[in-house]
Amino acid sequence: MNEISFPAVGHAYEVDFGGGNAFRIAFNSNTEMVFTRLVEPNKGSVETVRFTHKPIRDDVFLVYWQEADKTTVVHVEDFGKGEIYTNITGPDGSFYNGFSKLTQVS
Repeated sequence: MNEISFPAVGHAYEVDFGGGNAFRIAFNSNTEMVFTRLVEPNKGSVETVRFTHKPIRDDVFLVYWQEADKTTVVHVEDFGKGEIYTNITGPDGSFYNGFSKLTQVS
């Protein structure tokens, strides 16, 4: 398989999965992302994470990481359609999944 370039590098996006899960996600490199919470609780809080991305097909990527509090996040990001699916497991074992438009803001 030819290497598929990850199109998010150098860009930021806003997503709103509902249930207080709205974020600005900025991809600084192929391995570093900064996310900012856009709603309460913790509106304005920022975390930098190291992430991994795997191409599924043109414009579609599996993206995953673990946060400082041991929350794990797995996304399917479709840059062609501007859509994102998320699956989040909290440190307490709780599970959340959601969908959002993937809106490029920079």
